[in-house]
Amino acid sequence: MDYYKEFMTHFTREDKENSVNYIMELVSQGKVDVITLYNEILRPALYDVANHQKKQTITVAQEHMRTAIVRTIIECCYPYVIKERDHKYESLREEKVLIFCPAEEYHEVGPRMVEDFFTLNGYHAFFMGGNTPRDDLLLLLEEWKPKYLAMSVSNYYNLLAAERTIKDIQNSLSYSPIIILGGYALQGNSDLQEKINADLYLQSYDDIVRLGRGEFDEISS
Repeated sequence: MDYYKEFMTHFTREDKENSVNYIMELVSQGKVDVITLYNEILRPALYDVANHQKKQTITVAQEHMRTAIVRTIIECCYPYVIKERDHKYESLREEKVLIFCPAEEYHEVGPRMVEDFFTLNGYHAFFMGGNTPRDDLLLLLEEWKPKYLAMSVSNYYNLLAAERTIKDIQNSLSYSPIIILGGYALQGNSDLQEKINADLYLQSYDDIVRLGRGEFDEISS
């Protein structure tokens, strides 16, 4: 059965109740795992909403409603994320990962998925949210001291803010977190990672798996 197609019959009508119930039934019955859900159903649904290469037939309000539906589904899946993680690992990694969006970046659903991807790989991961104030970010970094700081940039015009944030982090902290970049704005522009002085560019769940396997150790040591 095409789960994505069936989900879209509810999703494109902004039918929150049936959208959420349909997905949670799939997850609870073990028909899809969290990674498959995010990569093959929810992410394509969001890309369909945000695809500006085809004629748009929905309003901004409808786009926000659909994004809210996906966000609700993600939060409902958190117990299953923990269950999958605990089934895979006897003990968690020591590394902490703080995920955030720079100032004026409000797209939160993608990085919220990334939080679960890191969690599924045994990291202590936490997503701060969109439009993170600089001073609050620096204070939390000093207190929590995560090894990895993952910044999501969806809007190309926010890359300058991302570059400034990285500079502030590198000039202000008492230690040096490994700075990871991701997000829609980097697709097809991975060279921007070096231009704005980030350490890594990760674009998929598989990249996070590779990070856990130590394939980026030369950079992250």
